[in-house]
This record gives sequence, C-alpha cells and structure tokens, in this order.
Amino acid sequence: MGVHKSTVRKCLFRVTKAINNIMVKNFIFMPSEDEAKFISLQFERKSSIPQLIGSIDGTHIPITAPQEGYRDFVNRKGWTSYNVMAVVDHNGRFRNVVIKHPGSVHDAAVFKDSSIYKNAQTIIPQTSENINGMAVPCMIVGDPAYPMLPWLIKGYSGSLSAEEESFNVYLNSARVSVEMAFGRLKARWRILCKKMDCTHTFSPQIILACCTLHNFVESNNERFLIEWLEKVSNSDKSFPQPIAVQNRDRDCIPAIT
Repeated sequence: MGVHKSTVRKCLFRVTKAINNIMVKNFIFMPSEDEAKFISLQFERKSSIPQLIGSIDGTHIPITAPQEGYRDFVNRKGWTSYNVMAVVDHNGRFRNVVIKHPGSVHDAAVFKDSSIYKNAQTIIPQTSENINGMAVPCMIVGDPAYPMLPWLIKGYSGSLSAEEESFNVYLNSARVSVEMAFGRLKARWRILCKKMDCTHTFSPQIILACCTLHNFVESNNERFLIEWLEKVSNSDKSFPQPIAVQNRDRDCIPAIT
C-alpha cells in the first residue's frame, strides 16, 4: 500500500496502546454480583452444575524471545512463548487475563502469581446459594493443573467410579468455554498464531489488545467463520501446546508434557 514499515510499526504501537489505555477497563472485568447470578444460570444450563461463573485455563502464544534470558521463554515443547492465563464466562468473553510469564513458567505458578488468586475475596463475587442446606459460593472451573480451592473446582482424577466419570463429563461441558475462547481469539487475530516480530516487552500489549478486541466483536455478534479455525489447527502443528497435567505434590505444581 506504499506505507513504509516504520510507519506501520508506529501505527501498530499507537493503536495497541490506545486500546489498552481506553478499552480494556470497559471490556475485560470480573462480573458483579448481579451479573454473576446471570452467568451462573447460563453455565448451569450447559453443565447442570450451579454457581459456576467462569472457566480458567492457559495457552502459549509464540513470541520472538530476547537473546538475554532466551531459555526462560522456551516452553516444554521447545519453542518460545508467553504463558497466558485467562478466565472466561459462558459466552467465551475474557474476564481476567494474566500476560506476563515466559513459556517456561508452570501453569500453577502463573495462577499463584495472579491477582485473582491473591485477591480472590475482592475480585470474585462473594454471593452463595443454599443447596440442600449447604452454602455454595461462586466458583470457577479449571483443569487438573489447578489446585482445588473453595472458589475453584476441578474434575476427579485417577481411578474413577461411574458417578465420578459422569460428574467430570458435566464439568467439562462448562470448562470447554475457555478452550473455545482461545480458539476463536487466535482464529480472528492471526498474529497470535506465529512468532511476533516485535520485541518481547511489547508482545503482552498486543496479546492484551487482541483479547480486548475479541470481547468487543463477540459482544457485537460479529460474524465468525468456522474455516478460520483451520488456520489455528495448522499453527498448532508448528507450535504444539504444552499440556499441563495434575501433580500429586502438596503444593499442586503440575508436571508439563
């Protein structure tokens, strides 16, 4: 288009900073008590499990790592990334994101360094529902990599009974919302599917801007084409996601495969 690369770079930086300075606070936030009630009802329709207000998981985004500290960014699959953690609602909109840890950091370490873990009492709505005489708080559903907490629920593991397997099926129907959100995020913003050419210090800003724009277009019901997901599948072949599995140690730090 006859525009020099340096001009494109300046525009990219200015627009990204504007999105993050102005739009983030209006599009990425944890629900209020009233909104949490509505979200939990939508999750309950999907999973038959009450009081779920979000689904949590992590994904690795490819980046160009610096020469100094390069190994910190190399994940267990051998490529450089940021380990991004997110909480999404029933509609797959990002409610809380953590984008500051290099790829070598375990999911549980990212979680324990997050604001939602450190300040759960003020970030997560403190309403509860009386179910069979027990006060059930608002909860977030996660995979086995995360610790069991009063406000974080995960499925059974190990040798399971028929009832436990059935519970896991229902729970996973709620947890799938975060996996779908990551897929749609990367499908729309293809820059997240390849190594970014910008510096590693600015990569989190681009990732955050993409998460914000994701919420914006999803809220406005913008068209999404299923074939876009094929590009994400192709990128997963070049950058396979490290899979966190449950660790039986007391501190719940997971192993990574």
